Amino acid sequence: MAALPAPHRPAAELTSRRILVDPDRWLAAPRPDSDLAALHTAVFTDLRLRIRYRHSDQPAPHTYTVDPYGLVAKAGTWYLVADHRGKPRLYRADRVSAVTLAAAEVRRRPGVELDQVWHELRRQVEDRRGGITVDLRVRRQRLDMVTRIAGAFFTGPPTPADGEPEWTNAQVSYPVIEAVRHLLQFGTAVEVTGPPEARAEMHRASTEISALYDTDAERAQRL
Repeated sequence: MAALPAPHRPAAELTSRRILVDPDRWLAAPRPDSDLAALHTAVFTDLRLRIRYRHSDQPAPHTYTVDPYGLVAKAGTWYLVADHRGKPRLYRADRVSAVTLAAAEVRRRPGVELDQVWHELRRQVEDRRGGITVDLRVRRQRLDMVTRIAGAFFTGPPTPADGEPEWTNAQVSYPVIEAVRHLLQFGTAVEVTGPPEARAEMHRASTEISALYDTDAERAQRL
């Protein structure tokens, strides 16, 4: 506000009172603490950074020396975009536990800017979904809910099911067959119709869940 010329301040103040942007999704899990201010300051120094970073599939953090291009906010989550050993990498800010400025100047690839690296990394992430295509039937009355939660995995818009007005057909794409278990959260509102290995994975998962919640009485009855 202080940086704005005086004639523009009343309009900006009114806008701040009438428009609010909340980037967090409904019922989102608590976010881990992250020193976003340190990252914000660091990316403007034009120095290399040494970060301690924990990958999602590893319990302990690792140390990396990176060449930062900048920060990107994606759906409420901040990412550090940087090169590591000359290759573009994406680091979630809430998994960075320490940031140290190195003595050397940043070594960005000549002529490459933040938006170019971001689009390249974003394409890599989105292309990972193409491992297996799964056919579904979705109950029409639950279609809005399923689309809202799983719509990012849809390969196209749902279509009516022939002769079954209460159902719609849809396709989703997952990187690996085990990811089809993501659909278990919808219960009987979604049926996997193919391919056979996807149905087998759903059957295996539902059997494991049934065994997990098996009661003593049911076990005794089977014996």
